[in-house]
Amino acid sequence: MIQQIASSTHTKAILGGLSLMVFACALAQTPQADVSASAVPRVPPLPPVPLVSGACPVVLQGGAISFDWNPGFDPSWGVTGIRSFRLIFQRLQNDGVNLNPASRLVLDSGPRTRMTSIVNGYLHIEARLPPSVHPGAYQLAGAHSSPELLPDYQGEAPVMTVSPMREHFCITVVPAPRPPSSSPPE
Repeated sequence: MIQQIASSTHTKAILGGLSLMVFACALAQTPQADVSASAVPRVPPLPPVPLVSGACPVVLQGGAISFDWNPGFDPSWGVTGIRSFRLIFQRLQNDGVNLNPASRLVLDSGPRTRMTSIVNGYLHIEARLPPSVHPGAYQLAGAHSSPELLPDYQGEAPVMTVSPMREHFCITVVPAPRPPSSSPPE
């Protein structure tokens, strides 16, 4: 009986030691998901391309634009900022002059946009283009904004008086470069 108890205690000690070793090994291993995530280099997003009046800067598909804007709401006394905005770009036709209303690029205040108050009612706006936008030159063809108002505002609905359309903004969308293939050449 004593030999049986000693054997049982010895077995428990061995199993306990093995359990600790397995646990330590499990903690020491890097999970497979972590290995694959660290093996793929992350490319930081490109900085936004500033819109320039009278120019057509190049923006990659999925890239971002930036500009500063004060919509100049009237009346302005109840306005605390911009609640939403929408910029509508239309691709130029092959003649390079006329707009193609069937080809639109809409950028608005949503999850792909960041608005930051700067000074005197101006906002710095950064908007990311969808990766699926077709390449080509796009001219700003429409702009809309809605003001953020004081909670107790009871006056006339403020109207935007300054449109970015007067700046003649244009962008040239080009395909984003494809990542290099990891397969060996044939």
